Amino acid sequence: MIKSIFFIIISIISLENNLKKAVKKYQKGKYEKAIYLLKTKNKIKNYDYYFYLGHSYSFIGKNELSISYYDSAISINEKKEIAFFERGISYFISGNSRRALEDINRAININSENANYFINRGSIYYDLGMIKSACEDWNKAINIDKNVVDYSLIEVNCN
Repeated sequence: MIKSIFFIIISIISLENNLKKAVKKYQKGKYEKAIYLLKTKNKIKNYDYYFYLGHSYSFIGKNELSISYYDSAISINEKKEIAFFERGISYFISGNSRRALEDINRAININSENANYFINRGSIYYDLGMIKSACEDWNKAINIDKNVVDYSLIEVNCN
């Protein structure tokens, strides 16, 4: 009985270490290695697993695939706005500005204090020809964080 409990504890620690190793590779920009570790060595299928797979696939230009992993992450935890934001970026890069806008709106509804969300939503509005809305979002971003926006963007497009 004690051996069984010990084995279970060691197995759980090993699984957590595999996820941590994959996240470290991701943080170092080694996205393909992170994907490999997550898909072959990791058996924990939690929010982090799906989010980091999605984000890694996005970084190597496989945005359609990244969207499916973000979908899974969101189905596990709908309160983490970063997954909505990143899925929105993947939709935007894939040419689906309407879906991108929906996701970034959801991210902003969860956390309206992130200037990057407003910058990117403004860029999507701009892409959709909604210049006034774009300028409003870029100005909101400045109000949140004055260092996050290139002021020439606003001068050229909003004045």
